[in-house]
Amino acid sequence: MFCFCCHKSVIHGFIPAARSGHYRPGLRSGSILKVAGFEMARCTKMYKITDNPFVIWFLPQTTIDEVLVNAPNISLQKFMLRKFEHLQALANTNLEFPDVVGMISSVQGSELSDASVMPRVVVRFIIEPNVVVYLTLWDEAAAAIRGLISSGKRTQTVMVVTTVNPKIFAGNLYLNSTQATKFYFDMNLPAITQFTASLGGPVGEAFRCIETKEGVKKKENVSIGDLNKFISNSDEQTQDA
Repeated sequence: MFCFCCHKSVIHGFIPAARSGHYRPGLRSGSILKVAGFEMARCTKMYKITDNPFVIWFLPQTTIDEVLVNAPNISLQKFMLRKFEHLQALANTNLEFPDVVGMISSVQGSELSDASVMPRVVVRFIIEPNVVVYLTLWDEAAAAIRGLISSGKRTQTVMVVTTVNPKIFAGNLYLNSTQATKFYFDMNLPAITQFTASLGGPVGEAFRCIETKEGVKKKENVSIGDLNKFISNSDEQTQDA
């Protein structure tokens, strides 16, 4: 599965596994392609990552050719941004994997300065004035944030995060990363400039890093009900841990 950026939209493209090796050399990020001999179908109602209702299915006769002369100018960044209320409505449904723009308040995890490790990272993320959600980042997404920290660029706090899976747990909204999650920090992106303006205040202060390398200090057997009650009644710092 991949995405095509069109003039005003983004559309899914699907290549059967048996044919993926045939097309892979011609599918390069940023290249302009002419695609012929494909089939259009309705997009699935689950796990949507674009607003487009259709999907392109590659057939055995489908051809792709890179456009090198007089290629149209197509933006590479098209996001399916969602606000807090919409994210809440999507939580626990798996209907969409939306994008979100916001500002990093803090990052919590272990070995935060080591970009080569991939344990979970939890980010307190401001998506609207006075609205904070939790980004739970795994694997490559967690490593990417560690890379940001290790590079010394902690003042890059405003970003677009793509393809997250919203979940509600103990009354809090968590946005879980997926294998397709990417981060965009370009201050010239309209989504970022508009969000920055909406804050009504300065940005650029380095976000906090909360190191949890010490790990578990105490083991105790508890029921799921007791655990849920504990998280519901605990403060934000305890929940992040």
